[in-house]
Amino acid sequence: MVDKLLLPFPVLSDPDATVIERWGVLNAAEKGIAKPALFLVLPDRSVTFQYVGEDFTDRPADDELFTTPQNRLRGDPDAGAAVGRGV
Repeated sequence: MVDKLLLPFPVLSDPDATVIERWGVLNAAEKGIAKPALFLVLPDRSVTFQYVGEDFTDRPADDELFTTPQNRLRGDPDAGAAVGRGV
């Protein structure tokens, strides 16, 4: 998928739902399916941004998706580290 979509980052798969359960994004209503979620994980494994939605319609706004993580990476303490209805 990474090659097909020309993505500059890896895409991970979790067919057994092990990771989504550990990260708290397992959708209990639909076993084995994750809530829509986005985590920005830095090379030191720290999570600088996360968004967890309640259902498939709950997605971050463009501003949250692009501006907030950039501000967090620049060290802005006022930029929200966790957004979304499910967080």
